[in-house]
Amino acid sequence: MLNQIWKPGIVVLMLTVVCGASFGGEPLRDPTRPYKAIAVTKVASPRFAVNAIIVSDDRRVAIVNGRRVGIGGSIDGATVISIDRDQLVLTKNGKHITARLHGGEPR
Repeated sequence: MLNQIWKPGIVVLMLTVVCGASFGGEPLRDPTRPYKAIAVTKVASPRFAVNAIIVSDDRRVAIVNGRRVGIGGSIDGATVISIDRDQLVLTKNGKHITARLHGGEPR
């Protein structure tokens, strides 16, 4: 009879120790507290998606991020310095950026 009382008591004691150790002393989070957003400190550089390029004898125009721009034009703080059949070159903060039409495949 004593064995029948001790066995469940020991099992409960062991579960309490195991469960208590698995939490590692971390405080439980209150589920009713509002979510805290993490501030992003690194600013991503703008992406230049070339949608189309039109090259003729008298003009060169590109559609970048849905806006029409020519040589010398500005888009998202960058200046277009050349437009070729399948790419355009921009300059921003002294750095040259090459943006290709459809991943570099002329269509």
